[in-house]
Amino acid sequence: MPNAALAFCVCCLGAALSCGGPAEDIEGVRPARRDIESALTTNGRIEAERTVAVHASTSGRVGQIYARRGAKVERDEPLVRLVDAGQGAARDRSGARLAAAKARLVQLEAGLDPLRRSQLRGELTKLEAARSRASEDLERLRRLLARNAVARSEVDAQARALQDLADEIEALSYQLQAPPLEGRRSELGAAILEAEAELQEAERAVEALVLRAPANGTLFSLAVREGDFLEHGSLVARIGSTESVTARVFVDEPELGRITQGSVARISADAYPDREWECRVGTLATEVIEVGSRRVGEVLCQADNPDNLLLPGLAVRVRIVTQRAERALSVPRAAVMGGGEEPFVWVVEDGRAARRAVALGVVGPVFAEVVSGLVESDSIALPQDGTLMEGQRLRLDPAAGGSP
Repeated sequence: MPNAALAFCVCCLGAALSCGGPAEDIEGVRPARRDIESALTTNGRIEAERTVAVHASTSGRVGQIYARRGAKVERDEPLVRLVDAGQGAARDRSGARLAAAKARLVQLEAGLDPLRRSQLRGELTKLEAARSRASEDLERLRRLLARNAVARSEVDAQARALQDLADEIEALSYQLQAPPLEGRRSELGAAILEAEAELQEAERAVEALVLRAPANGTLFSLAVREGDFLEHGSLVARIGSTESVTARVFVDEPELGRITQGSVARISADAYPDREWECRVGTLATEVIEVGSRRVGEVLCQADNPDNLLLPGLAVRVRIVTQRAERALSVPRAAVMGGGEEPFVWVVEDGRAARRAVALGVVGPVFAEVVSGLVESDSIALPQDGTLMEGQRLRLDPAAGGSP
């Protein structure tokens, strides 16, 4: 058969089907207004916010553990105690040395012990009484010398005796009233400062045996058991706040441009199939890294976690909303033909199929926003099998969800 004749037959057949053939029952819908979201789905991992590590500040063996993993702890609450390996005894010795140095300074400043002070005061009283008598005797001898009743040598001897008594009284008075020697005071002061520094160091060594929580939070990691030996700086525990958590989301390199700061994401986990948490992207990816066979950027979003179900380290699924349209005119995605470059739908006009080009907006998993090309009163065909033809007679099936 010549090509021209073959083409004519095909055209006649198409015309017969579209014009004169029986109407085909087909499901149809009308455009409707809906909230539509476009999103990408990926995976991530939960991390605690404000994580603080607890390290051993001294070496030693773990003697006692006060807190359990997952417990709420408060700042300065004891977590672990190391075995005392002489730190307490060293502190006691330092305290004793400080007390002794202070006692020596007190004694020096007092000058004399009470018994010696009492003895000197007794001697001073006797010397003052003797000086009084000697002074009276000297006056009597001077009167006798004036009458030439005694020799001048006796008067001079009595005067010297009186002066000797005065010198002894002055010496005793100095012993009772003299301040401590400044050199000795400085020496004892330096000894006290040294003893105080030694005691502070010993007290810090004792305090280091108890490892305490550096902040309020949840003890979500405890890396030691009783009997373990810890080196200085060893990791003991991690404490973090889990009332709100960070989801570290792994976004494939080609999708990174779809994510913006503030984008809404929804988190779910296999451990809680009936739960979903909402978070917002707070930090965009700063580099692309390789994770297994994937090249991804790490995006961070924060989520409230009031019931503490999102545990640090938990693997999660993350659905990030990249576009959203509210009350947008939309049709099912199954009604849109032609791919993404020249989309169109089949509109039923006067019982026949008519191809209608449309412009799409936000495309979700089920519905697509129609920016132009349709109105709400249009009837849209949903082809199930095969391809419709322009002008093909159609009958929308109410039983299949169409509009009569």
